[in-house]
Amino acid sequence: MSEQTTENHMKKITLSKVVLNMGVGKSGEAIETSKKALDYISKKKSCARNAKESQRDFGVRKGEPIGVAVTIRGKDAMSLLKRLLDAKGNTLRARSFDNFGNVSFGIKEH
Repeated sequence: MSEQTTENHMKKITLSKVVLNMGVGKSGEAIETSKKALDYISKKKSCARNAKESQRDFGVRKGEPIGVAVTIRGKDAMSLLKRLLDAKGNTLRARSFDNFGNVSFGIKEH
């Protein structure tokens, strides 16, 4: 008998998207600076994220832009992830992975 090795396609590692997020905490010039930084890193257009609710202690009102995000898919996502992991030193801690197959890590300075 010949041995057949069937590879389960559900065990393949896939990359669907990379989401870059920068929480600024205030609107104005800081948002524009963050947009330029994410545009430079990802080579895609980023968009502002608004506050979902008001936080009186932080001086944030509902609907005010307080963060910036960009989503990259496809081959661009793979090349960006390689660049980001290279900047991180190609090492990730075990706590960076969750039970659903997601990976999360941060970089202090771009």
